[in-house]
Amino acid sequence: MCFIKDLSFSNGLKYICDVLGIDYYKNPDEDLPESLRITKLIYEMQSNYDIEEDKPLKPISEKILTYYKSYVTDMFANDGIDYMTQEEFEIGYDPETNRITIPIRDEIGSLIGIHGRLFKKVIENDDKKYLYIESCAKGKILYGLYKTHQYIKKSNKCYVVESPKGTMQLWSMGIYNSTSTFGTKITSQQIEKLTRLGVDLIFCYDKDVTKLEIEKIADRFIDGVNIWYIFDDKGILNDKESPSDDSMKWQRLCKECLYKIK
Repeated sequence: MCFIKDLSFSNGLKYICDVLGIDYYKNPDEDLPESLRITKLIYEMQSNYDIEEDKPLKPISEKILTYYKSYVTDMFANDGIDYMTQEEFEIGYDPETNRITIPIRDEIGSLIGIHGRLFKKVIENDDKKYLYIESCAKGKILYGLYKTHQYIKKSNKCYVVESPKGTMQLWSMGIYNSTSTFGTKITSQQIEKLTRLGVDLIFCYDKDVTKLEIEKIADRFIDGVNIWYIFDDKGILNDKESPSDDSMKWQRLCKECLYKIK
């Protein structure tokens, strides 16, 4: 179906669900008997089960976006996310929480959450820099893929960054074939979705992520998936700096620090 209709995997699933009258976002646990739900809960409590793996994915009302101001911000612009990119990714401002709002959409474009960045240049010890104004199952999606999928398929490669900020920074540079995993803790659902892209994957994580951590992530992919990574062994980045923070450094990293894992 994806081939015939020229759809991404997620959009292909959505198309089939619509044809068959199935709710794309239906949570299968809703149909479990109460006894099995208790058994499942006990198992999760006694094991190293990652609750992020099983948190249901569900859309929220688009009306929520009308509660926020449609403002671009110099704070993001100074951080490498230009005004046009901010508008493209629907960046706004929530006066109630004093946070820059980052809408989170899944691979088919449905709004599923709102991430908020505290609108302060200097973050105090008791401040929470980022939090979810509207929580979501971030472990089940790849940020920005609803916009970047066509460019990923066209280029036959995908830059995998840690945060939504990284995807937007690359977009500002004219690099549209990227997606974010919301950190280095990648779920099995994200690995499956990255695998189903059928392209070379290039992990571009922050300076503080070690080579061993990246190799452990790569080991979770099946054989046949081409995985590369940008690892700064030339001292190009500052401590905890992201590869996408500076366009000049990004170009150097891609030329001098790109390595293949498998």
